[in-house]
Amino acid sequence: MAVSTGMKFIKALLFIFNLIFFLVGMVLIIAGALVQTKLSSYFIFFGSQFNGAAIFLIVIGVIIFVVAFFGCLGAYTENHCMLMAFSVLLGIVFILEVAAAIAAFVFNRKLKDLVRQGMLDSIPMYDDDTEAQQVWNKTQTTLKCCGSSNYTDWQKSARYAATSSVPSSCCKDQTVPDCGTNLSGHPDTIYEHGCADTVIDWSIGNVGIIGGVAAGVAFIQIIGIVLACCLGFAIRKDYSPI
Repeated sequence: MAVSTGMKFIKALLFIFNLIFFLVGMVLIIAGALVQTKLSSYFIFFGSQFNGAAIFLIVIGVIIFVVAFFGCLGAYTENHCMLMAFSVLLGIVFILEVAAAIAAFVFNRKLKDLVRQGMLDSIPMYDDDTEAQQVWNKTQTTLKCCGSSNYTDWQKSARYAATSSVPSSCCKDQTVPDCGTNLSGHPDTIYEHGCADTVIDWSIGNVGIIGGVAAGVAFIQIIGIVLACCLGFAIRKDYSPI
């Protein structure tokens, strides 16, 4: 006995839902990869906590991609067990995404202090760490800033404190010889404002996107769970044993 017309409609909706979910999974994987790539430029400022958020996006995207496949297959074959398994897996992913949205909100409140402290802690590393030098030089050149809060933060570096200097990447015109050396009073050859505020604004925006995407996808998944359960129960009720 075939499923009713109403259930056929639900089957079609579930199939379409899972096709969309395929795309959502791909988007999350790509978004996570892009955030991860962008974060690699500022890793020493954030540490592993922010790095984990990008990896989480990629993992959730892969899981959603796989779960959507089972959902499509279950809807196409009208397999009750597969649809129920799909609903359970979707529920687990839903819980993970709600947790991610909450974690992103909580993490956002700590982000300012985390970034400022991370930037300050990395300044002494500049003296003999090639990675720290590359990150700071790129950050200061790109954002047109100097230090964490301001240029005086470079006094935390033994290399620059001894000569009251800053890295040349702080200079407004890096082609000028010794533009960042022997600074005193009110220097006008370098960027005086710090990089922290700009980096924090960028970070908050990205954490907000991660939390918002997780919450949005989680809400959509509720529809998928309801559709899968309805179709699964209909199949179990309407199909007679062969």
